[in-house]
Amino acid sequence: MRKLISSLAILVGFNLAAQNYCHTTEKQNEWFSQHPELRAMFEKSQQQASDLDKEQFKTGYKMAGKSAAAGNYTIPVVFHILHTGGGENISDAQVMDAVNILTRDFNADNADTSNVVIQFKQLIGNPKVDFMLATRDPNGNCTNGIIRHFDTNTDWSGSLSNYAYTWPPQRYLNVYVVRTIGGGAAGYTYLPGTSVPAAMDAIVILSGYVGSIGSGNLGTSRAFTHEVGHWLNLPHVWGGTNQPGVACGDDGVSDTPITKGYSSCNLSNSNICNAGIVENVQNYMDYAYCQRMYTIGQAARITNCINSSVNGRNNLSAPANLIFTGITNPGVGCIPGLDILVVPSLTICSGKTLTATSFTFNAIPSNYNWSADNGATVISPTASNTAVLFNNPGVTNISCTVSTASGNTSKSTSVLVTNGVTQITSYNSESFEGSSVAPPALWKLISPTSPSEKWEVATSNASDGSISLYAPGEVLNPNSIVILESPSYDFKNNPGVAFSFKYAYAMTSSTNKDVFKVQASKNCGGSWTDIWTPTNSSLAQSTGGINTNLYFPASGDWKVRLVTAQPQFYPFLVEDNVLIRFYFQENVGGTDFGNRFYLDEVNFSGPVGINELTKSVGFLVYPNPSTSDFNLSFHLSDISKIKYQVTSVSGAVLISESEKTYAEGAHEIKITTNDRLAPGIYFINLELNGVKMSKKIAIE
Repeated sequence: MRKLISSLAILVGFNLAAQNYCHTTEKQNEWFSQHPELRAMFEKSQQQASDLDKEQFKTGYKMAGKSAAAGNYTIPVVFHILHTGGGENISDAQVMDAVNILTRDFNADNADTSNVVIQFKQLIGNPKVDFMLATRDPNGNCTNGIIRHFDTNTDWSGSLSNYAYTWPPQRYLNVYVVRTIGGGAAGYTYLPGTSVPAAMDAIVILSGYVGSIGSGNLGTSRAFTHEVGHWLNLPHVWGGTNQPGVACGDDGVSDTPITKGYSSCNLSNSNICNAGIVENVQNYMDYAYCQRMYTIGQAARITNCINSSVNGRNNLSAPANLIFTGITNPGVGCIPGLDILVVPSLTICSGKTLTATSFTFNAIPSNYNWSADNGATVISPTASNTAVLFNNPGVTNISCTVSTASGNTSKSTSVLVTNGVTQITSYNSESFEGSSVAPPALWKLISPTSPSEKWEVATSNASDGSISLYAPGEVLNPNSIVILESPSYDFKNNPGVAFSFKYAYAMTSSTNKDVFKVQASKNCGGSWTDIWTPTNSSLAQSTGGINTNLYFPASGDWKVRLVTAQPQFYPFLVEDNVLIRFYFQENVGGTDFGNRFYLDEVNFSGPVGINELTKSVGFLVYPNPSTSDFNLSFHLSDISKIKYQVTSVSGAVLISESEKTYAEGAHEIKITTNDRLAPGIYFINLELNGVKMSKKIAIE
C-alpha cells in the first residue's frame, strides 16, 4: 500500500507541473505592465516586509516550534462557484473539506509534518490562522458562504469584469472556483500592495484543486494553501518569478534558504544553490508535490500581513468584522437561496423531456415544489431535481419553490416548445426541382449575420435535374453565416436508413478560410452537434479546387457525402425527430469574398438509394402542380405489394389506400381529391414491398 500511495503522489506531482500550478507572478506582471507607476510602490512594500522580517529574525522569531503569532486569527471566507451545470459546480462538502484543510495547514496540525526532513523539523511555523465560511453577506442576509453563479465566465479570462461577485475584501477572503483558467494555471491571486481594484483582491482556483474529495484529491488540495499564502503576502520561495529551477532566488524570509525552487519532490538533491545547505523543498510556497510546512519566518510574515492596513487585512479578524460576517454568533433561521437549471437547452420538441435541477444555498431546503404551465407534466414535483414532459408547443414556464420553516424562495425559467411532429417519416428525396425560390416546403433559410444574406437557387447547375441551392460566397461579406435547415426526419423507425447529399465547391485562393459543416439536432434546434467539419481545402479537393472565376460546377464535380456514416451521427440514428442543417461561413478572419458552395440531392433513403429506386420504377406524379385530381405512375418488374398515402406537410394523413398486389408492368393510379386538398404543398408516399418513396405535389 505504501508503494501505491507513493506512485500516486508522483503522478499527481507531474499533473501539478503540467498545470503551470500558479500564475500569481504572470498576473501581477500583466497588471504592472498596464500600470507601471504602481510597481515601485509594490516593490517598496515588499522591501519593507523583508526588512521587518530581518529585524524579527534578529530578535528571535526563529525559536523551535514557535511562531510570532500572538494568538489565533479568524478570517471569514466566501466561495463564488462559477458554473454552467458541469463538474465545476462542486459540492458544499468539497468546499467545506477545502476550508478544513486550509485551517489545518495554517495551524500546523497536518499529520504529514512528521515527514518533514530533519533539517526543517525545528523550523515548522504555525501561523495560527483559522478560516470559516461566512454566515452573513455584506447586506446582513443569511448565507452559508458558498454562492453559486450560473456564469460562462467559469472559463476564466482574468479581466476585471470576471470579478463581478466579489464581496468587500477587507471583510472577506473571496475565492472564485472556475472550470478553466487562461494560460493553464491551477490558480492565482495578487499579493497585498499591488493596488489592483478591490474586486480583484481574490483567489481564483480550478474546481479540481479545491479540497481532497469530489473532483479534488490529496495531491492537489495544497494548491489552495499555496494561493492563500500569496494572498497573505508570501512570495514563492525562490522569489518573485514563476520559473522554478531556473535561478537561485530569495523570498525575503530569513529562515527559508536560497533556492531555485522545485517542481518535483527531489529531497535527496536539494542543496544546489549553496553547498551544504539543504533547501526547503517541502514548503507550501514551492512547486514540489510534497508540501508540508511554512517556516517560522513565513508564519511571522503572515501575521505581519494580517496586522497590516494594506488591503485592509487588519480588519478581517477584528471582533466587529467577525460579528458583521456572522462568524461570531452565526445567525439562524435562514431562508434558502435558489437557482434552477434546465438541460440540455431551453428549446425542446413537444412530446420530449428535459431535466430541471435546483441549486440551493444559504440553507438546506426541507421542501421542494416544482410546477409548469402550458400542459407540461412534472414527473417528480417534490424532488430536488425532476424531468419535465412538454406536451404542447409554445412557451412553457417551469417554476420551483424551496422552503424551510423560516420561509421560501421561488425561481422560474421559460422553455420554448416547438411542434414535435416529425415531418419526414419515410424515405424521401429533395432535389430542389420546382423550387423557383429558396427554400422548398419544410426547409428553412437562417441568416444570423444579415437578413439579405442567404442560400440561393441555381437554375442551371445541378447534379440531378436543373436546380440546386448554393451559398453565394461571391457576395457574402467575410465572416457572414448562411444556414439551410432541413425538415425533421425519423431515423428511429427507419432502421438502416441512409442520409446523404451531393455538393460541389471551389475556393478562390489557397488562403481562403470558408467554413462548411453539417450539424444535427435532436431537440428541435435547441442545441446542435457538429457532424462533419471538413477543412475548406479538403472540401474543394476533387470538386471545384481553386478557381478565381465565378464557379459553376461541371457534372463530374459533384461529390457525395453519407452523413449517417459519420461517427458523430451515430447517437442520432435512434432518434425519431432529427433536424439537419448545412452551415456555411464566408472566409473567416479574411477581408475578401469567396466562391460558391452548391448543394443538391439530399436523400433520406434505403441502402439502394431512394433516387435509384424511384428511377427504376419510374415513379411520377402528374400533373404537378394540379388544381385538384392527379395521377401516380410507376412500372413494376415483378409482382409487388403497393400502398400509398397523401399527407400534409405536418404529417397528417388526408388520403390513403390500403395495401394491394399489382402485377408486373406499367401502372397508373388516379387520385381523386374531391376538393379535400386546399391549395398548398402535399406529400405522396408510395410504399413498394415495404420500401417507401415520396414525392411532393402542389395543389393550386
